[in-house]
Amino acid sequence: MSIAASLSLVQQYFTRYGMTAYVILGSVGSLFNVVMFSQTQYRRTPCALYILAMSISGIWGLNMSAVPSIWALDHPNPVLYNQVACAMFFYFRHTLNQIFRTFFVLVCADRYACCSDRPRVRAFSQYRVAIRLIPAVWIFWLLVSILPTLTRQLYDGVCDALPGIYDIMYTTYLISVAGIIPLLAMTVFGILMLQSLRKTRRRILPTAVTNTVDTGAVVLRKRDRDMMKMLFIELVICTITLTPNTITRIYKSVIAEEVVSKERQQIESFIFYLTRIFLLYMANTFSFWVYISTSQTYRQELKTLFIKWYRFLVRC
Repeated sequence: MSIAASLSLVQQYFTRYGMTAYVILGSVGSLFNVVMFSQTQYRRTPCALYILAMSISGIWGLNMSAVPSIWALDHPNPVLYNQVACAMFFYFRHTLNQIFRTFFVLVCADRYACCSDRPRVRAFSQYRVAIRLIPAVWIFWLLVSILPTLTRQLYDGVCDALPGIYDIMYTTYLISVAGIIPLLAMTVFGILMLQSLRKTRRRILPTAVTNTVDTGAVVLRKRDRDMMKMLFIELVICTITLTPNTITRIYKSVIAEEVVSKERQQIESFIFYLTRIFLLYMANTFSFWVYISTSQTYRQELKTLFIKWYRFLVRC
């Protein structure tokens, strides 16, 4: 079997089984997050509101991104023969995924602000700030995503930016806005959050007062530890899935005028598939599974929620 045939077969398996599996797991997990963080006790918490908004956009972004690829294995792909489908599928896919990444950055920023010892920074972690930022993020990306969408056209059986100035604009936009900027923002707020948590712990640990205060301090440290694990693991996952996409786009722009062999084209095409489709969309699937595997508090609250559902169903 030739390299082209082998890579094509592997790509089909990755799409049919790998993407199908993570679409199901990611959708189920995000739905659990939506149910969990839409409960009454979370509705006034800015961090929970950002996670709720992130989960909602994550569900839609994941399905808008991955399901058309799975569908195209056995059916005609409308993106490749209809200009409206070519533009609109990209528009909604890109918009929803950018919204998802932005809300994750806001979660990290909120945790940093919450633990900060500076009143002005702590003021960011407020309910009234969250309820203004959430719709603002949606409106911002719904408008900004129009620009790259206008550069995409159907040509030679491919839905992509037209060669020339449009391709340069499109590539520059994706490398910066969908790659470098979110990576930098996640990293910066992740480091700031870690520093704030360490300062908070140093202020709490020396206390040797009443049992009531000490118990509260232990709970605070445990919640901080759980949240730090959850966000940093998710930060690592987002970095792993975003970085290869950014690198391959830079690589493609550098070798755009280079003449390469057919075999190299096939290998590069497979690598582009892995980094720009398979890994990139996988980022939307991990939140719930990270939370449930690293946070005892999350597991206990989810268990309590299931018990409430069970008792409600039994009474019915």
